[in-house]
Amino acid sequence: MTNLEPREHYFIHDGLKLHYWEWGDPKEETFVFVHGIRDQGRSWESFITAIVNRGFPLKHAVAIDLRGHGDSDWPNTSRGYQHEDFLADLAGLLKHLDKESLTIIGHSLGGSMCLLYAAVFPEKVKRLVLLESLGPFARADDDVPNIIAERLKGRDYVEIPYPHESLESAAKSLQKTFPLIPDEAALHMARHGTSLKGGRYRWKHDPILRYRTTTAMSEGQIKAFIRRLKCPILFVYGTESDFMKSVRGPRVKLFSNAQIVPVEGAGHHILHEKPEGLAEVVVPFLLDGNTGGRIA
Repeated sequence: MTNLEPREHYFIHDGLKLHYWEWGDPKEETFVFVHGIRDQGRSWESFITAIVNRGFPLKHAVAIDLRGHGDSDWPNTSRGYQHEDFLADLAGLLKHLDKESLTIIGHSLGGSMCLLYAAVFPEKVKRLVLLESLGPFARADDDVPNIIAERLKGRDYVEIPYPHESLESAAKSLQKTFPLIPDEAALHMARHGTSLKGGRYRWKHDPILRYRTTTAMSEGQIKAFIRRLKCPILFVYGTESDFMKSVRGPRVKLFSNAQIVPVEGAGHHILHEKPEGLAEVVVPFLLDGNTGGRIA
């Protein structure tokens, strides 16, 4: 297998210094990976390795740290975390990369950003892979005034600054919430997703992200985005996840150009829980019409 050690870069967008990881040759076709809430770019590493090991001709991959995550800046206000803001991060990255006809792959929140971007700029996206994501949560009209009030008031979040005495402790805390994540994957997430101070660890993401988003999109607006999608789409869900039973699950019927594939034994965090199983269903979709060599 070729060397998969990533390189890190920064770019400035929307007044923030945003961070991303890069694998391979930037002159080649680019595949962009967008993580979920309270995650970060290096979490894609096992999945990237898995698709390369399955022989997929991946030559250039990029994984962003969205604002408030990983090594990217936090906004100066808690009102900087609407979906439009995260979408601006993705749009800024793609403008920075200066590439057209991209394949974009997103998990959960990141999948919503990929969906929205592909709908806004359908001519710029070659393929779209959505992992446990069919767009943002919708808000009822009557809920919007309270959501706007919450956004305007701002929110404070109090937590123990560095609560974990070891990476193992941080990993175990993650597994308490997501027990299907294996030990090795949880430790990888802790290793790259925490910062160290005074011999103790804390997760890098902004604590305010533990609150619900104050994004206010209606179901009708989200359906309008979905109707604009033009590229081939692969939607993947975990059989142990409740996603398809959620209020967003029925949206899958709206995708006229999508393949819908489950990963057996996976929960919401498919890329961490079953990277090889995920690669098994994603690689055939990506190989359709693709040629070339491995990532370098």
